[in-house]
Amino acid sequence: MNLSTTTTSTGSTIHTLEGEMTFEFSQMMKELAPNGANFIFGDLKKSIPKMGAKLEQSDIENLTKNGTTREFYETNKIWCYLCVRPSDYSSYMFSPDDSENRDDNFVRIRKNVLNFYANKFDIYIVKF
Repeated sequence: MNLSTTTTSTGSTIHTLEGEMTFEFSQMMKELAPNGANFIFGDLKKSIPKMGAKLEQSDIENLTKNGTTREFYETNKIWCYLCVRPSDYSSYMFSPDDSENRDDNFVRIRKNVLNFYANKFDIYIVKF
């Protein structure tokens, strides 16, 4: 996955992601948005307090068991899962709208949110 940034003539910034999303957790760790500078949410140190409580183990278990259908994400109004390393606010996100995440009953989301949680990341749900 490659991230490119373009500045328009009016000074607006456009971020573009290109390429295939990895299914490998070790590669996801290499692709973390660094140091709290998330291109969608901005400064995570300021954004996280607005997101609500981080997920608990029971929430992660609910995702891995029940997050197999589009209805799960729609009913719970889940726009994305945001995984944040608390030591430096580096992050990775999973949206159920991305085709790679919908494949095989949302296995990429379910498996890797669990992986991030097991690696002591804080997990947040961003709702629509």
